[in-house]
Amino acid sequence: MSIHRFFVHLCFASALVLLASCADKPEAPTAPPDSGQKINDTLYLPVLPALEAGLNQPSDVHVGREPFLYIADTGNDRIVMMDLAGRVVGVSRSVKHPVAIAQDGLFNLLVAGELDTTIGGSAVTIGAVYRISLRESNHRIGDAPVSVAYSEPNRPDRRYTGVAVLPGNSYLVTRTGPLNSSPFDPDNAVLVITPGDELLTPVSSLKPIGNALNSIGDLSGIATIGNTADFVFTQTGAGMQYRAQWLRFFPDPIGDWGQKFNPAQTQNNFLAVNRFVRPEDATSDNFGNIYIVDAGTDSVYKFTSQGREQHSFGGSSSAVQETNRFKQPKGIAFFDKTVYVADTGNNRILRFRLSTDQR
Repeated sequence: MSIHRFFVHLCFASALVLLASCADKPEAPTAPPDSGQKINDTLYLPVLPALEAGLNQPSDVHVGREPFLYIADTGNDRIVMMDLAGRVVGVSRSVKHPVAIAQDGLFNLLVAGELDTTIGGSAVTIGAVYRISLRESNHRIGDAPVSVAYSEPNRPDRRYTGVAVLPGNSYLVTRTGPLNSSPFDPDNAVLVITPGDELLTPVSSLKPIGNALNSIGDLSGIATIGNTADFVFTQTGAGMQYRAQWLRFFPDPIGDWGQKFNPAQTQNNFLAVNRFVRPEDATSDNFGNIYIVDAGTDSVYKFTSQGREQHSFGGSSSAVQETNRFKQPKGIAFFDKTVYVADTGNNRILRFRLSTDQR
């Protein structure tokens, strides 16, 4: 598929998604009424108990289309599937070092992880994106085939740190690595991959050069916004001024991504210089608000669709209630007024129910 045809297809797929109807969503678990943390006139109520289920350094959490919870149980080399009440439905076959999850429109999971293989007679570990084919097993994750969707055996030092699905089932992958001097194929990149798992192109506006807007280094996560081709990525590179950036898809004239915001806008603090310390992941809600989880501050930040910071919660100090306290959180998801956080350092998933429906 040519790049031009792909972008035409992406524009068409985005339009179809906007026209499609959505099924009614089930109610999220009920939050306890007697505990929480009031920040900026919004109460974030912890939904108890925390989800543990033998998790070991969980790096990501994703709410699927069904909806089920999918957890990248990194230290146990598996994906854990739960219902919204937190009951374990099943676990996947082995997936080495999973760090990020997404689900395509066919209900199959895409997982960023690693792969043990042999190159030139030597055993090596490389980066890989896996596909867990839930459709082939009637959604029994333990029976679902696990296959490698994308890898680059000729570049064994590259790793994939985030994955997000575009309209039409193409997907974006954040890639990192040590070699970034080449202007043609640097390790640090956001890749556009077709539904057939072929690399189409890196996002051309993002370069591993400098430390300003459109500069990338040590990419850590990515999320598409709703049913659009817009996306937010996070990064932890030293010296980066903008460790979270929000890109819009512009269909004309040939289709490409560009910055949504101008940092000179006085009402926009999403792009405030050095706003984040070590952001690891992002997600969005039904209104286009963005949530960033920052392992450097052990906090979650909410921004409106105009880039204005609205709320924050979490922290790691003893003054914060244990039910709200994070330790190096790395993943975040949102579904039906509930924020799910992969509290990596505490080996659990925390849930927070928003007590208001502010946009």
